[in-house]
Amino acid sequence: MPPHSRRHTSATAAVLGAAVLFGTTGTVLVNAPTGANAFSVGSVRLLIGAASLLVAAWARCGRMWLTPWKLPTTALGALGVAGFQLCYFLAVERTGVAVGTVATIGSGPVSAGILHALLDRRPPPTRWLLGTTVSIAGVALLGLAGRASAVDPLGIVFAVLAGLGWAVFASVGKHQIDGGSDSTATMAAMFGGGAVLLAPLLLTHSPSWALEPGGLVVALYLGVITVGVAYTLYGIALRHLPAPTVITLTLLEPITAAVLGALVVHEGIRTAGWVGIALVLVGLVLTATVAE
Repeated sequence: MPPHSRRHTSATAAVLGAAVLFGTTGTVLVNAPTGANAFSVGSVRLLIGAASLLVAAWARCGRMWLTPWKLPTTALGALGVAGFQLCYFLAVERTGVAVGTVATIGSGPVSAGILHALLDRRPPPTRWLLGTTVSIAGVALLGLAGRASAVDPLGIVFAVLAGLGWAVFASVGKHQIDGGSDSTATMAAMFGGGAVLLAPLLLTHSPSWALEPGGLVVALYLGVITVGVAYTLYGIALRHLPAPTVITLTLLEPITAAVLGALVVHEGIRTAGWVGIALVLVGLVLTATVAE
């Protein structure tokens, strides 16, 4: 296999691994103490996750990660991280987990494609458009099939803003990595900034749940695994794949969440849901062949 093909395959495996880790979040949160709310969970997750990424960056680069950053783009990436986290939780609060997640995950690849097209001044590849469309349709079918509850328009706005934040920090990360920055250090800088921006939420939303034995395990897992490890893999993927491709491949996340929900929490998957899973997988296969 040519070196470029090996790098492409490794990067694809990295982002799919990250997506699987992202997909475990909901199942883990089921075991969180009752005092854990969306705002405190999000802030604690980012603080622990940013610390994990800093440790990983130090292990990879020694002091190299302290090289002066392009502060404007790093700040923009940090805003994207904080906006994604906060707007997603607000969307879920107003629309419920299913609608909020589907709207966020569905809008993220679209926002990334638009940003990529504007920055590169060329349309996205046809294969990416087809794969993303098929995958988004599958996610919608998986998350919304059989649900007829009213949808809060403001909640959808928050979800779209969350998807935009996701696209922004992924695009900034790709830009800095292509400019020679270490991928893990790039993620650490953006998530560290995002953690600082959301830290004031802990003044009004107590993180005391994280000091309980069960809560500490949940907090460490969410921070170290679903941020530290997952976004290290995410950064590796951004080294060799376009940002829109990385974001679309992350659509494996809802499949992981649905399957874990069925196996661990005993939430059934309807026939339409299995069709949705099949569509997502078809879309991911198409998208995975899009090269840099």
